[in-house]
Amino acid sequence: MNLDDSARRTILLASCLMLAPPASAVERYVGTAYRTGAGTPLYREVHFVDSARHAVLFECLDGKAFARKELDMRNGSPQPDYSFVDARTGYEEGVLREGGTRVAYVRRPGGQRVERPLPDKGDAVIDAGFDTYLRTHWDTVVRRGATVAFLLTSRGRFMPIHISADEPRDGDRQLTLKLDAWYAFVAPSIMVTYSEADRRLRRYEGPGNIRDARGKPIAVRIEFPPSERRSGVTGDPIDEALNAPLDGRCAG
Repeated sequence: MNLDDSARRTILLASCLMLAPPASAVERYVGTAYRTGAGTPLYREVHFVDSARHAVLFECLDGKAFARKELDMRNGSPQPDYSFVDARTGYEEGVLREGGTRVAYVRRPGGQRVERPLPDKGDAVIDAGFDTYLRTHWDTVVRRGATVAFLLTSRGRFMPIHISADEPRDGDRQLTLKLDAWYAFVAPSIMVTYSEADRRLRRYEGPGNIRDARGKPIAVRIEFPPSERRSGVTGDPIDEALNAPLDGRCAG
């Protein structure tokens, strides 16, 4: 039996659809940021995550985005390449690959981009890769703590960070990250709270991604309530987030 061109195209399309892998499920969660010690919201972080990408929009309270972060999560490593830009000031930072070398870069307002090559660190953490590291090493961290090299992107250097865990309380566990060096007293500690049940972030306390008018990271408390977390988000929210206009003017 001969098939006409239309029938052939229909069969070919059906075959491709059956062979194509299912689209990765996208999870959306939201964090509301407050200045440390204050009760008035400052801005929001809207996260979109699948198995390959993690996009974050930093939004004013009126919903207009002013900054964006994109992380490459394809290899499941705690050392993802990433990019961050604050459109209000032009500040940029990130990690990328140039040939066989990885570099950390930073561009401060009005300045040129500065790049620093990164050494190969097998057991290290970059940016939100901390979440991947913690899920992988959870039992060790909560039992006896751990020390890991954490990238300070703006300086292009890995620094030793010690992680210690408090006893669980009301189903959550607080972890403290502190510079593991003699000059630790000059650096602020970071505290993160995770749910014991699903090991998801509930609260972040410390210097945030967003900087003030002097170019210094704002000390914030960011709350990630379970009610603001949804799985199986429809459409293409990651691409939409990566193409959203950055025209907000807040969080100064």
